[in-house]
Amino acid sequence: MATTIKLAEETKKRLESLDIAEKGKTFDMLVNDLITHYRENKKKYQKGYKEWEKGMKNYDLQMKKYKQDSKEFEKEQKIWKKLLKWAKSKGFKE
Repeated sequence: MATTIKLAEETKKRLESLDIAEKGKTFDMLVNDLITHYRENKKKYQKGYKEWEKGMKNYDLQMKKYKQDSKEFEKEQKIWKKLLKWAKSKGFKE
């Protein structure tokens, strides 16, 4: 069963100007090629988006760990500074 699709002249020219529009191809073939291309790109986009989301979750976890490590480092640094100050007050040299 065939269905008639009305196209504006500009749309027809745009379809014919595509790389997929080769001599001997019907508009039905062009539409099928466009549908295939759309589906493939949608799959690639979805896959890429999932990878991006995974990367962002990993980044967030790393940033959380970095902040925890930074707090621990700052605490230890304060302790060492106090210890150094105490040692100097007791006559120890660096």
